[in-house]
Amino acid sequence: MLDYQKLLQARLPEALESALESIDRAFDRPEQLLQADVSLFEDLGLCVFAYFNRDDIFYLNKAGRQTLKLKLPTVDSSKSASTPPIFWLENELALAQADALVTQKALPLFNVRELVTLSWGKTWFEGAKFPIRNAMGQPLAILFAGRELPPSKQIRQVAKHYELSQQKEFGEN
Repeated sequence: MLDYQKLLQARLPEALESALESIDRAFDRPEQLLQADVSLFEDLGLCVFAYFNRDDIFYLNKAGRQTLKLKLPTVDSSKSASTPPIFWLENELALAQADALVTQKALPLFNVRELVTLSWGKTWFEGAKFPIRNAMGQPLAILFAGRELPPSKQIRQVAKHYELSQQKEFGEN
């Protein structure tokens, strides 16, 4: 069982905390988030994306666009400069359960990993998930803030992920 008091005591970078405060409990309906002032998120050195559902991402900040754009294969560099990165979140049970925990408890979840799929393959991020709540405290969306795992950790994470998927598929011996 997770100790939520310890999770709440974790210190966030001041800029991230300020950015979160600017949108949390500031809107009544999910569609209003599409018009939110996200300028405080743009200069964070973290990859930040927000989504209503795992298949409905509505925001990716500058650092996230740069990180994911670096991964895009390109033939014509002039076209890639104006094209936003195309990515999606994997719809795996454990990842979706983390989202459900954030929305059910309306509390942040720290030290989580997120698997992002791009046209060339997949990459892992590590960070925290935060509920974006309405004025009544009900979750409207989820915001992820984190960093891409370094290559050595990516390899270990892929191996762990593969091992877990094999255990689920074939059962444990």
